Amino acid sequence: MTTHLPDESASAIPSSVIQVRGVRVHNLKNIDLDIPLNQLIAVCGVSGSGKTSLAFDTLYAEGQRRYLETLSPSARQYLNQLPKPDADQITRIPPAIALRQNTSQRHFSSRGLESTAGIESGIQHYLRLLFSASGQIFCPNCEIPIAPQTPETVLAFIKSLPTEIRYQICYPITLGEQSLSEIIQELKQQGLNRIILNHEEYQLSDDAAAVLAQADARDEEILVVLDRLTTRSIDEQRILESLEFAFSESSGQAILLVMEPLENQATGIPFSIGQQQILRFDFSADLSCPQCPLEFAQPEPQLFNFYSPGGACSHCGGAGTVPTTTGTNTIEICSHCHGSRLNPSALAVRVNGHNIDQLGQLPVQQIPDWLEQFSKGLSESEAQPLTPVIREIRDRLSLMIELGLGYLTLNRTRSTLSSGEIQRTSLTSLLSSNLVNTLYVLDEPSSGLHPADCHRVISVLQKLRQLNNTLLIVEHDAAFIRAAEHIIELGPEAGKAGGEVIFAGPLEALKTSEISPTGRFLNSTETAPLKTEPGQPASDWITLTNATRNNLQSITVRFPLRQLCVVTGISGSGKSSLLEQTLFPLLAAQLSATRSSQIDAGSVSLSGADQIDEVILLDHSLTGQNPRSIPATYLNLFDEIRSIFAQTPDAWLRNLSPGHFSFNSKSGGRCPVCKGTGKIEIDLQFLADLTMDCQECHGKRYQRELLDIKYRKLNIAEVLELTVDEAFPFFRGQSALQKKLKQLKDVGLGYLPLGQPLPTLSGGECQRLKLAAYLNTSSRNKTLFLMNEPTRGLHPLDIQYVLNCFNYLLAAGHSIILIEHNVDLIRAADHIIDLGPEAGAEGGCIVVTGTPAEVAAHPTSYTGMALNAKFS
Repeated sequence: MTTHLPDESASAIPSSVIQVRGVRVHNLKNIDLDIPLNQLIAVCGVSGSGKTSLAFDTLYAEGQRRYLETLSPSARQYLNQLPKPDADQITRIPPAIALRQNTSQRHFSSRGLESTAGIESGIQHYLRLLFSASGQIFCPNCEIPIAPQTPETVLAFIKSLPTEIRYQICYPITLGEQSLSEIIQELKQQGLNRIILNHEEYQLSDDAAAVLAQADARDEEILVVLDRLTTRSIDEQRILESLEFAFSESSGQAILLVMEPLENQATGIPFSIGQQQILRFDFSADLSCPQCPLEFAQPEPQLFNFYSPGGACSHCGGAGTVPTTTGTNTIEICSHCHGSRLNPSALAVRVNGHNIDQLGQLPVQQIPDWLEQFSKGLSESEAQPLTPVIREIRDRLSLMIELGLGYLTLNRTRSTLSSGEIQRTSLTSLLSSNLVNTLYVLDEPSSGLHPADCHRVISVLQKLRQLNNTLLIVEHDAAFIRAAEHIIELGPEAGKAGGEVIFAGPLEALKTSEISPTGRFLNSTETAPLKTEPGQPASDWITLTNATRNNLQSITVRFPLRQLCVVTGISGSGKSSLLEQTLFPLLAAQLSATRSSQIDAGSVSLSGADQIDEVILLDHSLTGQNPRSIPATYLNLFDEIRSIFAQTPDAWLRNLSPGHFSFNSKSGGRCPVCKGTGKIEIDLQFLADLTMDCQECHGKRYQRELLDIKYRKLNIAEVLELTVDEAFPFFRGQSALQKKLKQLKDVGLGYLPLGQPLPTLSGGECQRLKLAAYLNTSSRNKTLFLMNEPTRGLHPLDIQYVLNCFNYLLAAGHSIILIEHNVDLIRAADHIIDLGPEAGAEGGCIVVTGTPAEVAAHPTSYTGMALNAKFS
């Protein structure tokens, strides 16, 4: 098979390439490659051709392994267990970092708290540092700044009082282990002769007996009067000496009793001595308000972290919401923290007029101005230690804005972000590191992006490459492949029919390649004709009126039934808000309740739901997925496979039941070390966790006894390594099993190994796995399927598999509504709903609806421009 590898016979391999020889990871067939350094490289090929095996399981794994070998011996205590990729030689590979595109990324902390855009982008971490270093505490009741008090600050307060004001300087004590008589004796020895107890003032020399009679509570506060003064003349030395004595005797507390009412001054705490009403001001070396009893924690980074017990709201635990008492499935904003998720001490800290929650509610594009105003107000000595923090915040904000995320707020929870927003937010954290001479391995950076948004990410990748970095992107998107300086295509097909290098070289050579499917796709100048009429005219519609979720601008939308309807628009235009957060919950509520012709939820109303029997949302997640979940268990294939192995003669002789072939059961034959996962996780603490094959079972999941049992010359671990396409003929004669495998083939998952852990699947693969599960049922209900980007992770040649499934469902009388950015699928739609015109507050409107031809004719529709190939 012809490839465009450099001619090694002419000269030695140059030092500007990663030299890869004899790679046999997964389905890679002993491939050789020279990968240029300091370039943007696209790895493409049909789904299952070996792209991830090369990019992540070979290059990233080896780059990470070699970097870790440079660490100290204490940090490398586990590295002798880290396996090398199966390859003859890999040279000149730089340190590597990666961003995978799958649903196993942690959305929640160990305490079950959801992440935010600020956390995902890394900005929140630096804001915590800024607020802990420069924040000023303000009492929320009195609106006065709070700081640790000193004798000098109390003197300044006294000097701010009007003239002719009488006041007393006191300090508090409690009885503790001493008796009142002992305390009085000590005070007399110090020359102090006045105290206030139970709001009565006593002179110790005359009223000792009366004082003793009043002392009936051990915890009663006693105020010791140090000095009685007036503001007519200020004796600073005398005042400071009294205050210093007060602070030292009471562990940092002083009390000022103002004997006259104050006008246009801080009110203080009402207090009485006998019948006289006065004002009390408390001053503390700790952080407490002098006018009300509130105390505050010292600002430090964890105070602003709702994942930390020291920062989280004590009522909602940092969730921001609490379950209502009227229902088990509803929640409401926590009234104590107003949804901020933080405790009062954190919310009391302000920088440039905002607390950290208020700042997180601003659009990202407004925060640079706030940061600039703050920076201008700093002195040179104040600015110097903050310079690195401010620079990091500014750079990450700029990157988010450059990626088109300026409309987002940092407080937006991850579940409310679209897939494109999540992808770009994660890219912000990864790409803002400003590392040099590093290998970045990215899995589909185009994921979730409208064609109009792709140029933003490409521009950022190119800037990162200009810092002498090497960027290796696994991609199917034409715009990203065209932007690459070097292209590697694997194939020619999936699974064992793939794993070969069918092209390696520049774009122009790819276009002239006779064997490259990607080249043919990119080189095609003839576009498919735009659909002018739907395949089946819609006679029934579901109408959603006055949708206002997130940025939706009170829109009314009509969705056709028994057609392929596609909701489009640039990332952040409101597609997920419309489909997943508005239409689906309303339909689900109505279909599960009264089935009336209309349901009203506030101002939003829905009609037409009586024309369907059920609604199914196929999102990018898989319920209950864990490292032991695999496609074979998700579709109940594994039960039949285990029964087949249990019926073999060797299994009969050893009295093995189907349960013994389960790697989920403690009583089965699973490996006792990895407990059936085949993997061991290593916690490096200061770095991301490492995952490696279990050294006991070598990734096979089972004990040796179970691996001795074979069916058609393969043991059960080897069967789980088969792809769906390979398993289909292997299980000939097993009609029920083959039927389920056929559904997986039909949704384009023929390349998927039966035992691949579900957390490693992409979002698009998860959706298609769910779709296969529903295709396997024989429901006669009229079902509305809602899906979000089912083509994610698919090569253009594989999209036809999904379209065939959609046609099957439509022919059976079902209805389909998709969120999609893929132009090929949009072209196949019967009806398009295009949202926009922009993102965030400038989106949420209907730009145009109709057939692909009608959308393409619209002058301002970004989707129309994409259909006209103006973003190619």
